[in-house]
Amino acid sequence: MDLEKIVAQWYVVSVSSGSEKQVKQRIFDQVAKQGMSEYFEDIIVPVVEVPEVRRGKNVISEKKFMPGYILIKMNMTDNAWHLVKDVAKVTGFLGSKSTPKPLSEREIQSIFSKLESETKDARISKLYEIGETVKIRGGPFDTFVGVVEEIDYQKNKLRISISIFGKSTLIELEFTEVEKN
Repeated sequence: MDLEKIVAQWYVVSVSSGSEKQVKQRIFDQVAKQGMSEYFEDIIVPVVEVPEVRRGKNVISEKKFMPGYILIKMNMTDNAWHLVKDVAKVTGFLGSKSTPKPLSEREIQSIFSKLESETKDARISKLYEIGETVKIRGGPFDTFVGVVEEIDYQKNKLRISISIFGKSTLIELEFTEVEKN
C-alpha cells in the first residue's frame, strides 16, 4: 500500500475513563517500538486548563473535555488499527466495529473550536465574583472578612471592602492573599 496516497484523518478512540493520558503514552510507546511513526501524526487528550487558587497559590488544573475519549490523527491501516486497538484500556474506535469512522473536517473543527472556547472561558472564569465574601490570609488584615468590589484578572488582584471601626475601607489584594469564605 502506498503511504503517500493515504491521508491522515482524525479518529475518536474510546478508552477507560481516567486513563486517557496513560493510553496516549502507551500508544506512543507502541508506535516507537514497532517503528510505525509514519502512520501516526498526533494524539490528543482533550482537556481544558482551569485556573484555581489552592493553598494560597495560583495553579492550573486540567478538566477533561471529553472524558473517556482521545483523538488520534492517523493513517488507518490494518496494522495501525491493531496497534491502537490492542493497547490496554482502549475499548475501541468510535464508528462501526469492523471499520472505524473518521471525523469529518467540520466535526473536528467543531471539537477544536469548542475546546478553545472552553479554555478561554476557563482562563477568565470567575475564581471570585463581585459581591462574594472572602477571608483575608496574612498581612495586617489577617482573618478580616470582606466583600469583593472589583476584580482585575490581568493582574490577579481584587479590591475588597472591609469594615474598620465601622467604616467601609477598600483594599487591594492578590488572589493568593484571600480565600473563599
